Amino acid sequence: MDNTFTNPQVPLDSLPRYQELDFTQISSKYRTHELLRWGISLLILVALWVVALIMDTDFEILMGSALIAFLYLGFRFFLIWKKQERYGFALRERDIAFICGYLVNRVTVIPFERIQHVSTSQGVLEKLLKISTLHLFTAGGSGSDINIPGLEPELAKKIKEALVLKVDQT
Repeated sequence: MDNTFTNPQVPLDSLPRYQELDFTQISSKYRTHELLRWGISLLILVALWVVALIMDTDFEILMGSALIAFLYLGFRFFLIWKKQERYGFALRERDIAFICGYLVNRVTVIPFERIQHVSTSQGVLEKLLKISTLHLFTAGGSGSDINIPGLEPELAKKIKEALVLKVDQT
């Protein structure tokens, strides 16, 4: 028996390219979800400023904090608006790919054989907007490895069932 170890190099141009995947976009309702969360944060901040004004807080400190908060929240609004276009997922024969981010792009590809658990969730705002989040868990992680937000509940359920079948087959 020949036990000669071989490990030939793989040509880089022969590797599959995730950029060529046709990513399915998430629902535009997710942008509404994020803007509502942003708006709630803004309302809380305004309430805190009103309380600070009533308590006769130094005006310069109040205006300085308002400027910082305005810049931060404006930047968050911009990111919420732009990130929506970058959320997507693709199911392939042996794995699932997820892409997200605007300033920092992240692509995660998880083979079905690594998936240990799949779940869906809906928060209060998500229930109102009729969207849900799909969570994929792999071995060794403390949290889910992929969270795909903004899915129609029926689609999330279909994907979950399909992934469970694929995981059972591997």
